[in-house]
Amino acid sequence: MASLVRPLLGDRVDIIGDIHGEIAALLSLLHRLGCDPERATVERPIVFVGDFVDRGPDSVRVVELVQHLVTAGCAQAVLGNHELNLLLADEKEGNGWFLGHADGWHSDGALVPFSSRRADEREREKILAFLRTLPVALESSTLRIVHAAWEPKAIEAARRATSLDAFMAPQAIDLSGLDVRGAPTEEALRDPTRPVAYHAGLAEKDLRYQNGQPVRVLTSGLERPIAAGAAPRYISGKWRLLERDPWWEADTDPRAVVFGHYWRRRGGADDLGTKADPFKGIAPTHWFVGTRQAFCVDYSVGLRFRSRHLGTDPHKNCALAALRWPERLLFYDDASAPIQT
Repeated sequence: MASLVRPLLGDRVDIIGDIHGEIAALLSLLHRLGCDPERATVERPIVFVGDFVDRGPDSVRVVELVQHLVTAGCAQAVLGNHELNLLLADEKEGNGWFLGHADGWHSDGALVPFSSRRADEREREKILAFLRTLPVALESSTLRIVHAAWEPKAIEAARRATSLDAFMAPQAIDLSGLDVRGAPTEEALRDPTRPVAYHAGLAEKDLRYQNGQPVRVLTSGLERPIAAGAAPRYISGKWRLLERDPWWEADTDPRAVVFGHYWRRRGGADDLGTKADPFKGIAPTHWFVGTRQAFCVDYSVGLRFRSRHLGTDPHKNCALAALRWPERLLFYDDASAPIQT
């Protein structure tokens, strides 16, 4: 069986960021890239970086289209954290369309339901079967693709794995020496109306769990405790004692790495809600780190649900994007001209 780290189809590819059920944006972007989705023809192979699902209007159609292109041999895809949650049957904000729980987002103290089409039993089975076939990373001699973090130890664990189910199996995490007395309960952490205080013991427990699980590192990144004196943020249905670690700053692999996951700002404005921006000081369309080897292609199209609810322009700061490699051209799903990154 194939490893969970697989070769790219070629050295000339179009890499599409997180889609989050936004089927209209996906169809628009594919046409811009010269793809005929119905006939499964492309100008060059397409690579999807994961997070096809959740929050948007029609995650089912998005997965069906991704699977259609992958099965036709003109596209590849890697697993994202939102797909991992479906495989684990882990109820999260945004995946009620699949798992069936009451689902929505908080606006001014009220729960606003997501307007996502529900999957039926046949669709759920088909989606799970497809997700189980996906790798967690792709690579060539010049390029690496992962959803969230190319962390060497996690990558090597994935190279040795041939079964996604086995790779996702729970691992024993060393929790010795932790003092979680007085820590907020799980119920308290999920109550958006009552901010919680930072608790060092609970933060360390969460850190060991996140950074000690290879599949979670690759699909949702490395994390670190929030800065001293900072207040926990309410993100995706829970108060968070950790924040995202900019792992790319320590990346020593000379090959370029392209990933999604991190809610990049199209216009550079820091107005996309509660998530901290790990790209402060970096222009929205720039590569980063000294050798210009890292690029995040997630331009927050997954937040268009909020713009639709508030009646604001959904394209202002939220876009579906594709990076054309090796030209380093950035395409958005609207009619704007490609940008040289």
